[in-house]
Amino acid sequence: MQLRLVCNSPHNFFNPWTIDSGLPVDETLVTSSGKMLLLDRLLPSLFKRGHKVLIFSQFKTQLDILEDYARDLRKWKVCRIDGSVAQDDRRQQIKEFNTNKNFKLFLLSTRAGGQGINLASADTVILFDSDWNPQQDLQAQDRAHRIGQTRPVVIFRLATKDTVEEELLMSADAKRRLEKLVIKKGGFKTMGQKLDKEESMSKEALKALLLKDGEVFQISGSESILTEDDLDVLCDRSDAAYTRAEKGLGNAAGFKVVETKLGGLMATEKE
Repeated sequence: MQLRLVCNSPHNFFNPWTIDSGLPVDETLVTSSGKMLLLDRLLPSLFKRGHKVLIFSQFKTQLDILEDYARDLRKWKVCRIDGSVAQDDRRQQIKEFNTNKNFKLFLLSTRAGGQGINLASADTVILFDSDWNPQQDLQAQDRAHRIGQTRPVVIFRLATKDTVEEELLMSADAKRRLEKLVIKKGGFKTMGQKLDKEESMSKEALKALLLKDGEVFQISGSESILTEDDLDVLCDRSDAAYTRAEKGLGNAAGFKVVETKLGGLMATEKE
């Protein structure tokens, strides 16, 4: 866990901008973390294009850092839900976010539970850090996949290269593929249908299930964190982009790794 906190930001261990200190938040909050550098480049571009964003993290200290960054450093209106937020406050923030166009950012704990977390006004989800259990991340993404959602939802997953996070992502990916394999081999049918015990699977179908879902990562060779061309690719919500993704074409535009000097790594998934 300590190594995972390091991947997010060193300020998880020392935060000089506590309430008691009275010190103003400065740019070192961003420049000390590769993930924060990527986020700081991506969010303004998303907001400019009219998108509302959910950011998930497993760590309360990281949510504190993100809130300091968004509210105090960039002066954005922000909502937040974690385990310490009362139900009445949750409902009020959800209503505010879904109805007020000035609220474009919502910070949440990955495991924030409870009824009624419907954030269908958002069309972008950023997983600041991933869970060992891939189902937790899927459940978090579903906060935007709710009744009333009329737009495609794009998922961004942040990770730090050559760290424990890479091992975590590979483990989670293996679990997802194993899950698909078990369900397929079990021959699960819709209710009322009989299970065909004799149903077999071809080698090609088995191989397709065991392989990753077509992710092709492209490393950016640019000195900048994210170029304008990178942002255009990452923020492309055109019908043509989703048609290419559905057909398995142009994966470089659908999945991309961006490296920074601080080791930030970002993978994107078009859902």
